[in-house]
Amino acid sequence: MARSPNPAKLRWRCRRGTKELDMLTLRYLDSHYEHAKVDEQCAFAALLEMQDPELYNILSREVATDDKLIHSIVEKIHSKQ
Repeated sequence: MARSPNPAKLRWRCRRGTKELDMLTLRYLDSHYEHAKVDEQCAFAALLEMQDPELYNILSREVATDDKLIHSIVEKIHSKQ
């Protein structure tokens, strides 16, 4: 069984090179990460491994993803909740 990535380490990894990426990644971490299932938490950690341009394109919805978990994360980031 996969383990949830450590939120404190993820917070550090959310610090990207741009304010926009910082805001988008921290929005998910602060609002949704704690209540997400482990597989979604792991998908978020995998997202943070991406290079900034690729990550920005996915989080800004400029590039679609076929990965259902990543799509769910992107939708949660852009939700009004």
